[in-house]
Amino acid sequence: MKIVHQDLKEGKIKVKVETLDDLWHLYHIIEEGDVVYAKTLRKQSQRSDSLRPEKVQAIPVFLGVKVEKVNLHKFANALRITGPIVYASREDVPLGKYHTIAVEENNTITIQKEKWKRHHLERLEEAVKASQRARIMIVVIDEGEADIALVREYGVEIIANITHNLGGKRYSSDRESEEKKFFHDLAKTMIDIMEREKVDKAIVAGPGFAKENFYKFLSENYPDLAKKVVIEDTSVTGRTGIYEVIRRGTVDRVYHENRVAKEIQLVERVIEEIAKNGLVAYGLKEVEDAANYGAVETLLVLDELLKSEIKEKIEEIMEFVRSTRGEVVIVSSEHEGGEKLKALGGIAALLRYKVR
Repeated sequence: MKIVHQDLKEGKIKVKVETLDDLWHLYHIIEEGDVVYAKTLRKQSQRSDSLRPEKVQAIPVFLGVKVEKVNLHKFANALRITGPIVYASREDVPLGKYHTIAVEENNTITIQKEKWKRHHLERLEEAVKASQRARIMIVVIDEGEADIALVREYGVEIIANITHNLGGKRYSSDRESEEKKFFHDLAKTMIDIMEREKVDKAIVAGPGFAKENFYKFLSENYPDLAKKVVIEDTSVTGRTGIYEVIRRGTVDRVYHENRVAKEIQLVERVIEEIAKNGLVAYGLKEVEDAANYGAVETLLVLDELLKSEIKEKIEEIMEFVRSTRGEVVIVSSEHEGGEKLKALGGIAALLRYKVR
């Protein structure tokens, strides 16, 4: 994401959307009551004579919409913002009528709030930093099968599965031929995804020797791709293997500031502390008590809570933790760590000391 202009006195920040991850950040920044300004298309009827039917034409217009609904459509790569029109660049567009602005990659919008909350500004700053970091792809491979996932800002997205029936005996010529076809198919798929998604590095992992064989194949046939590949061991394949790569810290070793890896590892720390009755609090009441004692070192908050009926209470706790020099981490509900945090009530804290 790129910040084009900022005027906090007027409560306005203008941003350019660069990736799907940016749309996810905006989904958690834009709230009911905000005003969003953007160039859009507005359907409008055109008068005609009585012999011809009325025409409906989509006209380009710059609108300001007071937000009532925000929906993220990840598979359509669009953020849809709905509400009444409060500003229009054309006089023939009536104010008060409802309109939906569809925000996509490469669009520019202006967000106006009565007051920008600290966690909204931090998320905006994180989105800008994220656009400057390397993008990571994880490939978990075994005999004749591979799953490909992207590590996005909001979580892990599995985007492809490549399967070949290798058949034959393990060291037969037919099997070797089929394995080469499988490796070619996988390599070409990886190249297509890396070019489309602007991926810089690929972690190739798995439980057996397939990953080493694949890497050797890449070195001989796709040397440019091989230079972007890091090899890692896992005990299993599939989605579980992908999350094992993240828990092992491999993504962090590839680049040090990955959001998803940090969130998953912090939630795992919470669970470890719970298991040994250690320095941890979870659930709204326990965390609030710990915060009031100034005992919270790291506060974990599920992003869904900041859109719930208790968001004001959650924001109060977040601000209090910051005032006592604690770290606040908003955890995405889109990955394994978020699912585990949700099961704990959506809020947990790693403590400096026990409060009871």
